[in-house]
Amino acid sequence: MDITKSPSGSVKRQSRNVSFQRPQVERRATRGPLDAVDDPLADFSTGSAVASPTVPASARQSAELQALPPEPEPRERPTADVDLRFLKDPSNYHQLGTEDIPTAFLDSPNQPPSDTPLADLLRHGHFRRAAGTALVDLTKCPSVDATGIFELFYTRLACLVLISRVDLASVEAASLTDFLARNAPGAEQIAPLIPWGLRILLVRLQSIAAADGGRRGIMALYALSAEVRAHTHEAQEAENGNENEVTLWSDRLRDLGLRVADTFVEMGELETATRHLDSLVDPDIDELVYRKALLRLRIGDVTGARRCVDRIENAQRREALDILLEAANGHMPKAAERWQARADEHAGDALSATNLAVGLLYTGKIAQARQVFEAISQRSPAFPGLLFNLGTVYELCTEHALERKTELAQSIAAKAPSSTSGGWERANFDFKL
Repeated sequence: MDITKSPSGSVKRQSRNVSFQRPQVERRATRGPLDAVDDPLADFSTGSAVASPTVPASARQSAELQALPPEPEPRERPTADVDLRFLKDPSNYHQLGTEDIPTAFLDSPNQPPSDTPLADLLRHGHFRRAAGTALVDLTKCPSVDATGIFELFYTRLACLVLISRVDLASVEAASLTDFLARNAPGAEQIAPLIPWGLRILLVRLQSIAAADGGRRGIMALYALSAEVRAHTHEAQEAENGNENEVTLWSDRLRDLGLRVADTFVEMGELETATRHLDSLVDPDIDELVYRKALLRLRIGDVTGARRCVDRIENAQRREALDILLEAANGHMPKAAERWQARADEHAGDALSATNLAVGLLYTGKIAQARQVFEAISQRSPAFPGLLFNLGTVYELCTEHALERKTELAQSIAAKAPSSTSGGWERANFDFKL
């Protein structure tokens, strides 16, 4: 997302031209801080779904934002005093307005009271409010409380990502990344205290802010990989090796490898991403082959994708990819029939139903596609791809699209707050308003 500044210096989000979105490739949850298992920035199913209806990396959501990912127990914990006063400076942060929030959410009885604790805000998906509360709590922390400050700083940045304000998050993250980059006094003492989850998030935000096409992000991930290998070797060579620590660092190394592939995809280097996946050594071979199949489909190599699909052991994943191959070969009606059968077999599977709706749309059955999308919106948590696609269908099939979108916002606001799929409160652009 591009960052622009007004004459007053405030950061604005540029408007985006949008079009109908096909379901996008799902990234299965891994053990990294930008994924769903123990981190707030993703909420993807670990099941067999093939195509995720969610939109890009900045919307990788989570139902859990209670604490940072677990850290290994070092043999010698840093004891140096630190002063994190610079992270408490209010001028480093931005006020979050409500001008881009539909009235249905602002006036909803589901809005939490002003004194709601941060943990409750996170639990129920009130991420905009949580971002503000985390900042208030951060400014009240003692300057030497590294654990508390870094946890709240992480929560603030993560919540901004979850509400699609990655532009603000990347700017606010600079207060720490610039401090470390210029090797300011105290930086050597502070760096070892930064939790792993926050370090990964900072790398992500730095790569978004950099105008280098993602190269800085790749370099930073490789640098982290070298550091992780050193920690793994150190844990293995210890006199009384800590198996839990070895496992943790090994998991992080595998996660970094997948993140590099993700970054190559975002850069548009799909062939490079495929070659990178070929170089990875991972016990979960099915996961690597699955990703390769999706990449081959993305670049139009149907034959290569078929070879990958035939190697997948998970029957449900193999079936779903096989349906995508039908669509890739131009057999859209047959693919839609198979998605219908899959949706009937797995009632409540929003991913299969979304693929079905897209298949119906591409076969000219827009009224049926609208019915499927509306049924998903009623029974499932609202995810960005669903709202975007349903808004697009309204634009295509009715002259009263604005009224339909407004009614959709009202129905979503009436649902019980939940932290799944990016939280409860949505912005106008989610509904194409």
